[in-house]
Amino acid sequence: MNSQQAAETRSRDEIVEAIRALSDADWVRLRKVANVYARPSITAEDLLQEAFARAHDGRHCPRHVDVVRFLAEAMRSIANGEQEKVANRTVLVSVDAEAHRETVLAQADPAGSAEDQRLAAEDAQAIYTGLFSLFEDDPVARDVLEGLMEDLTAEEIRELTDLDATAYASKRKLIRRRIDKHYPEGWTL
Repeated sequence: MNSQQAAETRSRDEIVEAIRALSDADWVRLRKVANVYARPSITAEDLLQEAFARAHDGRHCPRHVDVVRFLAEAMRSIANGEQEKVANRTVLVSVDAEAHRETVLAQADPAGSAEDQRLAAEDAQAIYTGLFSLFEDDPVARDVLEGLMEDLTAEEIRELTDLDATAYASKRKLIRRRIDKHYPEGWTL
């Protein structure tokens, strides 16, 4: 990071002060974001606390980025990292299976049982169907939502939907509001 970039980021003290100055509305937004990104491996509250800890430990927050957005992006990053840890977990099995038979038999499959995988796939399909049913009247919103779910960049989604930056931002706001209205406590099965 060069000196110009360092000058464009908030100091640790500025981030701490901004967190202390969060309004009630900011807290509600952060809790909603935490609920959206929560995973079985990390709860919404732990996700929020980890984002605060990382911000406090010196993550670079650009001055032009709102602290709430910075924390929301940190939570997204943390949740994705947790998901990758679970997906990439390896099972260690003893080479001397007879000597350590009980240990080998006690190892659980990190991917879960076939039933767990089937239930997770059903849950994912229910979420997918539930969210898309909210936008049956708006095919562009459905396309934007699908792009977001596929982790496409804003530019890629705008290119696919022929939306300019303003129209894209408006569509994102519509999607967020509709989902928040229909699922005010986050997604529950």
